[in-house]
Amino acid sequence: MTQNPPAPPPIPVFTFDLDGSKPTIEEHGNTIREANRDDFPALQGNGVAFFKIDMKPGALRLPHWHPNAWELDYCLDGEARFWLTGPDNTRTTVKQVIDLKPGQLIFIPQGWFHAIKAIKGDLKLLLTFNNGLPTDIGISAGLSGIGKEQFAQTFEVSPDVFNNFDESNRFFAPPVK
Repeated sequence: MTQNPPAPPPIPVFTFDLDGSKPTIEEHGNTIREANRDDFPALQGNGVAFFKIDMKPGALRLPHWHPNAWELDYCLDGEARFWLTGPDNTRTTVKQVIDLKPGQLIFIPQGWFHAIKAIKGDLKLLLTFNNGLPTDIGISAGLSGIGKEQFAQTFEVSPDVFNNFDESNRFFAPPVK
């Protein structure tokens, strides 16, 4: 009895249509598309992920941080303002506000708190992370997880200050009217 030869291994796919992929996040007309180790198998084991963010003028990417990855952002279109804060090597808090135009890059160290605002035109950013599945902890998650009483004590205000906070904005806030 003759056996058929084993089937050849599947040919790996080394391309991914990031612009054509379904957004993983959609809020207030803003989107995030991801090419991570789960979406794009060629990235598995390589410690890298790419995101594309599209933001409407005046929209804000809520303050957040990535505990497991640094971030390198490239401005494709529009203009952005970034707020960054984190520690330097002497435990001094660094605070920076940086404007980014098309063709420019910004590096955000791992664990640094940051926010992004579309300040001119429709903003398009390509983000690179040094982790195949970067995590994100946003200010809304912090407020709902820790509680308004603890935030009130932190800022020495009444807990009532936090009663009208819209915790449903998980990733983006709409433009201020």
